[in-house]
Amino acid sequence: MRSLLAVVAALPFFSASAFGWGCEGHEMVALIARAHLTPYASAEVDRLLRGNPVEPAQDHNCKDHPDDLMALYSTWADAVKAAEKNGEWHYIDIPRAVRNEDAMKWCGSACIVTAFGQQWATLRDKRRPDTERAKALRYVVHLIGDVAMPLHAIDNHDQGGNCDEMKFYSDEMPQQLHGIWDYRIIQREMGVKKQSTEQYAQSIDREFHDANVKLDVLSWVWESHDLAINTVYGLLNPPLPVAVADAGQASREECAAERASVAAMHVSIDDAYVNRVLPVIRKQIALAGFRLAALLNQLLPTLTPASSAAPSPL
Repeated sequence: MRSLLAVVAALPFFSASAFGWGCEGHEMVALIARAHLTPYASAEVDRLLRGNPVEPAQDHNCKDHPDDLMALYSTWADAVKAAEKNGEWHYIDIPRAVRNEDAMKWCGSACIVTAFGQQWATLRDKRRPDTERAKALRYVVHLIGDVAMPLHAIDNHDQGGNCDEMKFYSDEMPQQLHGIWDYRIIQREMGVKKQSTEQYAQSIDREFHDANVKLDVLSWVWESHDLAINTVYGLLNPPLPVAVADAGQASREECAAERASVAAMHVSIDDAYVNRVLPVIRKQIALAGFRLAALLNQLLPTLTPASSAAPSPL
């Protein structure tokens, strides 16, 4: 692929559907995808989004959006999930103790796998109104980023890392592991390098421009799950205990107890951890952008209203 040339304080309770990558990460996914879209696909994306505008950020507090419609709307799904009552669309709670089983066993009534499939089917159906297809596109852009975030494909009876509080560099307040991976590491790295979202996305794109891209959402889920096991949790010092596979999602009370237990372990996130996980974060953002571009390039130039042969990532 050619390189990209142009183009929260801790809260008392979160579900594992907390923001994936935060504002910057989702915007980078969109910017990287944009750089690899065909001219036709890029124009079709803009036609759908510009012709069906919505409030892009609402209460998600994203600021200084890049001048790109996909990037602008990349966090919209987080902003509306409370109103839409679809927080479970953003993750799948495969237990940390589980490997190589049927992922759908952990999907419940809905999860990121089924949500992505539904929204992709809507986007690919040109018989649907553009209002519906534009909404589906906003979800596809966002969810393809979420599934690449390792903590959106795992649960250690800790709400996907939201119940795990630890010290992050010199911050006075402890930070949730989920938030550290969502945005704290990325924001800190951008600050150290004094790079904008666009500049950081360009550097990621150049670094991973020759990465192989597989268009299979279940493979993405297992890739993220394995990275969560081996990298997110696996590199913590001291390590967090592995919860039993049938522990289920932590209740509010259990989350509070886990928070206190992890705090007592004095886990600290510093250069020793960040220098090892940052390449994984950067690659996952790049892969999400490449996957999004590949899917849209296959879909938008070829699909006709009567076609049923559009590519499916499922």
